[in-house]
Amino acid sequence: MTSTQISNRFQQHGIRHTRRREAVYRALCATRSHPTAEELRAMVLRDDCTLSLATIYSTLDLFCRQGIVRRMSMQGRADRFDSTTANHLHLRLEDTGEVVDVPDDVSRRILESVDPAILRSLERDMGVEVDEIEFSLVGRRRTEPVGLAT
Repeated sequence: MTSTQISNRFQQHGIRHTRRREAVYRALCATRSHPTAEELRAMVLRDDCTLSLATIYSTLDLFCRQGIVRRMSMQGRADRFDSTTANHLHLRLEDTGEVVDVPDDVSRRILESVDPAILRSLERDMGVEVDEIEFSLVGRRRTEPVGLAT
């Protein structure tokens, strides 16, 4: 992403453009690893931009509030962050700690399989409005090659 593209995105979301905010957003957009704030700070430091962890957290909080970054809360683990804000699913790999995107077509099929009537019933019964569906998919890497298991 160019500096101009980032500046435009910030402007669209009411975020004042600063060099530090750009560095954080650029680093997050450059990875698919869904980093923690600490991991993101290490990425930014490698790019010769010195930021405190507190600045990283406050920047990420701003980005989440303004809707250009998604926070993924992981029970018992540090929050992770994603620059892809479109509704999609993630898979947390317990053995490696990785969080990976579920392929778009599979993500879409799973989300579309939720019966809208059930959601309407839930909303009516609980007096709430469901904005988004999040599934917690948890797995691990296979130890044997696919197709060779008995």
